[in-house]
Amino acid sequence: MTRIDITTRDLHQLIAPVLPHASTDASIPELNVVRFETSGMTVHAVATDRATMAATRRPVGFIDDCVIHIDRTDCIAMLKLFTFTKEEDPDLTLILDQVTVPVGNTSLSALALRIDSQDGTRLVLHDRRVPGQPTALDGWRKVIGKVLHREQTVGAPALLLAPAMLPRWSKAAAGKGERLTVFCGPDPSDSILVAVEQHFIGVWVPAGHLDAGGDLLDGNPWRDELPAPASAAEPT
Repeated sequence: MTRIDITTRDLHQLIAPVLPHASTDASIPELNVVRFETSGMTVHAVATDRATMAATRRPVGFIDDCVIHIDRTDCIAMLKLFTFTKEEDPDLTLILDQVTVPVGNTSLSALALRIDSQDGTRLVLHDRRVPGQPTALDGWRKVIGKVLHREQTVGAPALLLAPAMLPRWSKAAAGKGERLTVFCGPDPSDSILVAVEQHFIGVWVPAGHLDAGGDLLDGNPWRDELPAPASAAEPT
């Protein structure tokens, strides 16, 4: 059994930033989840749809190692059930343990996450991972770590990005004054690294490849409609 004591605000700041990155594609149900992982003295939440991957972290003190995959729709319901305000931030107890699940005329033991609030509210969420079936979330540390540890060279001059994915990064910065930093690789096809302070990290795969060399804005009509200043000293 693994026990975690956190506040409702902490739970939201752990889950909400990664939730937009969980896949909604029914053909890959193993990625329609948020991975909840305890290791050492830290809790991580991770989600991906292969185009983007995001992870959050919360120091919580020493805890046993455990991994559970919660369905994204269950995560949405969980955040709606356990709420906080500026004045009230209820304490929560999270228990990761095996529970008995009835299956037909018999019962099985399965991993579950139980959340207890100080007001008596309780929610039990079951592990959605198929035992023995690997997923893209298993290697999340290597995927993000490869981008995180690459040499910070001069970034590519331009990137092709899918605009529809922009809103999913809006939940990453939860606190006032927090900064979202974007790191580009040396090649236009390199994944982008997105970081917010010390609690959020993510990668974003570009939508396509731009050929290197030449003026990437050559032939763009905006250049005709918005001419350059006559000199560098000319006021803007």
